Amino acid sequence: MRRAFQRCSALQKLSSTLPSSAAQQCFRRIDATRFAVSRSAPAIRSLHQSAIRRQEYTDTDSDSTTPLTKFADLGSSGVLHDNVVRTLTRDMGLDTMTEVQAKTINEALKGQDVIAQAKTGTGKTLAFLLPILQRIIEVDPQLANGSGYGRRGPRTTADDIRALVISPTRELAEQIAAEAKKLTRNTGVIVQTAVGGTQKSAGLRAIQRDGCHVLIATPGRLKDLLTDPYSRVEAPDLSALVFDEADRLLDQGFWPDIQEIMRLLPTRAEKDRQTLMFSATVPREVVSIVRQTLKPGFNFVKCVRDDEEPTHARIPQRSVLLQGLENCVPSLVELCQRAIDDSKTTGKPFKAIVYFNSTAEVTLAASALLSLQGAQQQDSFGGYGAHPWHPTKILEIHAKLSQSGRTRASDEFRRATSAILLSSDVTARGMDFPNVTHVIQVGLPTSREQYIHRIGRTGRAGKEGEGWIFLNPIEAGEARDRLRDLPLTKDDTLLIPKMDLTQASDVPASAGRVLAMYQKAIKNVPTGEKAKVYLAQLGVYNWFSRKQQVVDLMNRLSRYGWGLSEPPRVPFQLAQKLRLTSIQGLNIGDTEYNRPRTGGQSDRSFGGRSQGDREQGGRYGGRDRFGEYGAGRRSGYDRQQREPREQRRYNDAHSY
Repeated sequence: MRRAFQRCSALQKLSSTLPSSAAQQCFRRIDATRFAVSRSAPAIRSLHQSAIRRQEYTDTDSDSTTPLTKFADLGSSGVLHDNVVRTLTRDMGLDTMTEVQAKTINEALKGQDVIAQAKTGTGKTLAFLLPILQRIIEVDPQLANGSGYGRRGPRTTADDIRALVISPTRELAEQIAAEAKKLTRNTGVIVQTAVGGTQKSAGLRAIQRDGCHVLIATPGRLKDLLTDPYSRVEAPDLSALVFDEADRLLDQGFWPDIQEIMRLLPTRAEKDRQTLMFSATVPREVVSIVRQTLKPGFNFVKCVRDDEEPTHARIPQRSVLLQGLENCVPSLVELCQRAIDDSKTTGKPFKAIVYFNSTAEVTLAASALLSLQGAQQQDSFGGYGAHPWHPTKILEIHAKLSQSGRTRASDEFRRATSAILLSSDVTARGMDFPNVTHVIQVGLPTSREQYIHRIGRTGRAGKEGEGWIFLNPIEAGEARDRLRDLPLTKDDTLLIPKMDLTQASDVPASAGRVLAMYQKAIKNVPTGEKAKVYLAQLGVYNWFSRKQQVVDLMNRLSRYGWGLSEPPRVPFQLAQKLRLTSIQGLNIGDTEYNRPRTGGQSDRSFGGRSQGDREQGGRYGGRDRFGEYGAGRRSGYDRQQREPREQRRYNDAHSY
């Protein structure tokens, strides 16, 4: 580790003596030289991509060599070890490469640095894992042998890292690691992860105990390990460095950490290495990284056509205007129920990601959906049978879950044929979930870009998909500006969004059944969860100038959507911060809702049960807090047929 600190100090001194303007002039001179060399290269529309082109020796677009497109061909041609090829074709069932794999793997296996412009969901993980794995095996052939079933290859240590993969998020890093472990199961190559949100000591013990050849990490945790003199984590023999989602690494402010990491790694003069960079876009900032990290003569592989229609322009998208906030979750239940019913008719699975703007909303929606019960669920023994949406799984994921809980949720959703993943924006970018048929956004996202990133979780790899967004009266006007020019069409096929849930009325039987299920379910949701959503929503809508309208709508939600006798209390400090102290109807006072919930929140999608809120349960003994709405319903719903208050919600340990 002493070498790393010495190298860091020396480079810091050197960099401090070189003005930034001088460095920029140096890069400009390099660009000019490259432009003279590659003047005959085809013109590229993007200014930043042209800057990259000017640094190339090889134009992969005009290369006359036909790339290999079958994984088996990589073995028969001798460019990829047979053990790895067998894992790909036999164990993983892969045959033909995707476009980004065919272009990138063929170039990277030649040993050159590569920058690839490719979208997520195009198979780029294998595109960089295969070249770095082959490079490791070529340097140390003993590592080609081994087994994931107990026999290990040659023993390694924490300072034997041969390849680093840097990812912007822990979810994406875990996803890459899972793929890497599948790929290396028949070799002696050891894959480890180092990500934030987990205990540093646990990950470090695994690295120190088992050693590490390939480390997949987020920037902050990687810097932490490399600067810790007691970690013994070093990479003196580093042969490959990968930046995945380079544009996101910059967007999220990781460049200072990456610069520090680069100073802690061996210089190219000390140890030559291959650098692979993947990015969905190539803005000016990414070009700057390219100049500083890739060797001259690198290849630029473009897997995004100039005329390619983006996902958000290709898939159908529908907007639904809600009568009030109290219509939100019932409308979601109606949409999911309809899609599940359709899937039973068509045989096509229903797999949806539902995005919310706060963690509290995710938690409440998960509690409500997990508590749904069909009209005929009670069996002859007084128990309760399958969830009405069985076998569709209901899962939740957000930043407040433990890392293990988030990993389990994403893995379960990835494997599921039919499932609903209730999510905050932790999954909006980079995560690759196969066969997502619906993206449903509850509420207006913070920006047009965020809307597009969310929509990008469906319709991937040329498959079909559809997008939905629920907008309440607060958001409708802002949505016209924030989501301008997007191909949104107004949908009026759902019944519940248009209903006034504050008044009793007759409704169609299908909507009545959905409302009956929802009203029973929401009673099982703890009052504390509802209060947290109330407070979170006040913050979410702080941008809206009509504060009285916000409070009025939230109070309607608490009464007619949640069945509360009074609005949740708002701490004075929060009301003051949000400039709400003079707003009528705001229930200002100390709260009791910040107590930690019992029952294991991080695991409830996998079998944990909630007993509900005892205080809340007693509030339903008198008048119906849902505005006497069930009185005239011709749906078979009868308020006198409510289940006993002590009834526990269904939460199958194996499916939910």
